[in-house]
Amino acid sequence: MLTSSRRLCVTIAATLLLSGCGAWPWQQEESQADAEAERQAAAVKEQAVQAAAEEKVIAANKDENNIYFPLGGVKVSSRGKAKLQQHAEYLKANPETSVTLIGYTDDLGSRSYNVAIAEQRVAAVRQILRAYRVPSVQIHRYSVGSEKTPAVCKTPRCRQKMRRVELVYSPE
Repeated sequence: MLTSSRRLCVTIAATLLLSGCGAWPWQQEESQADAEAERQAAAVKEQAVQAAAEEKVIAANKDENNIYFPLGGVKVSSRGKAKLQQHAEYLKANPETSVTLIGYTDDLGSRSYNVAIAEQRVAAVRQILRAYRVPSVQIHRYSVGSEKTPAVCKTPRCRQKMRRVELVYSPE
């Protein structure tokens, strides 16, 4: 017969041994699989949220009021020139209206590089508007670089939409 102190020791030893197991091996595998499935579901949900946010940013840009540039580019394309010709005609027909040229870049590159390239793009658009005989008093310049680029914009398609000069009219 075991004494009460021996019974107590045996009970404590058995409790310690059983508490170390925690779960059976197949239960641990199921728990790990469940956790991995939850992580994957969260990643898919995050990707969907990111894609929706980018689509919202892209949709917010009115193509007719933007001149787009390729990565590192500062020259206005022939399509951009045709669009600027229409803007020039509008400005010449409405001398009380002015336009602010706002230069944007994507988030690639340093801040100083992005500001410099945004300024070059604004200057290129201004030069074309002046060549189409828009009076300089109707043209204002503003370069923001990547400072106003939405943080959600990470795909090549979204970044391409950020490399632009936006024409903002006042009064509209």
